[in-house]
Amino acid sequence: MFLDIKTKTPRLMHISSKILEPNTENITLCADLLGKGEVVALPTETVYGLAANGLDPIALRKIFEVKGRPLIDPLIIHFKDLDSALPHIQANAHVEALAKAYWPGPLTMVVPKKSSIPDIATACKDSVAIRIPANPIFRAVLKPLAFPLAAPSANPFGYVSPTQAQHVQHTLGSRIQAILDGGEADYGLESTIIDLRPSDALRILRHGPITQEQLEVSLGCPVIDQTTTKSNDRHAQLAPGSLTQHYSPNTQLVLMPLESTRSPKNNTTDAFIFLKKPSNNSITEHTYWLSDSGDLKEIAHNLFGLIQQLDQMQFDRIHIQLAPDTDLGKAINDRIRRAAAKFN
Repeated sequence: MFLDIKTKTPRLMHISSKILEPNTENITLCADLLGKGEVVALPTETVYGLAANGLDPIALRKIFEVKGRPLIDPLIIHFKDLDSALPHIQANAHVEALAKAYWPGPLTMVVPKKSSIPDIATACKDSVAIRIPANPIFRAVLKPLAFPLAAPSANPFGYVSPTQAQHVQHTLGSRIQAILDGGEADYGLESTIIDLRPSDALRILRHGPITQEQLEVSLGCPVIDQTTTKSNDRHAQLAPGSLTQHYSPNTQLVLMPLESTRSPKNNTTDAFIFLKKPSNNSITEHTYWLSDSGDLKEIAHNLFGLIQQLDQMQFDRIHIQLAPDTDLGKAINDRIRRAAAKFN
């Protein structure tokens, strides 16, 4: 699917944490560490998460410290099931309908919280973002615990989200005690976030694997796309993934329109990422693609992994093609645009 990388050398980084096989012993080890207030990296079906006790303010603060994450950016709290979440939130008919349709899975709901959820998890707002994860390894760690887990992406704040255990090791390996390996994340993009607080309208706060169209069918009513509203990056956010600059590599990222079909043959310092494999006469040494056929699910799955791969090489710029701005393409473009905003 990707052209082999043969001409560049990844930058070396200090690594301390080992990547652990997801066997019973290591799952128990991670659960024990979480019970002691530590943070560990766990696989989810979306991206890898940096997990800690979601009800312990001291453990939650460690997440912010390890990631370098500002306190205005709230966390998602992961529960075993809806029943275990109910003592901590105020649910409604919309919550129950979407939980039945999409949980466990890559959908996050913003709902009113109860006092058991620490303010540090919610940027001091009276609502909380919650999710029921589907990844079996994450669920195995969560099962014996008497508390839910906060688990934002396991990477330095603002950097490209990790979709493999090796991504976590390269960026946070010297800051955490354990990384549980679950292979490549299934979706490769963070969860969809919908605001279900009592109001006149329901709003998508972040596009993800569950599309706006799917949510409208499940709810039987319109859902407003709030992601097009510019965020005030100095104020507390309602949900993660709302800041203007996010998911950014260190290498400059340059947007290419959907109509782009080829990379310049005489360009030896830049990389070019296309949605699908270009025609053979358009492929140069530094041409890469996210899917042979242009399948949007495949593109989403491979997006962060390829950006991470190219960011470890000595390119001056990474040019990346935008997706069709419909369905899952909205989530893909959201990540690409926020990643490029750092360089504009």
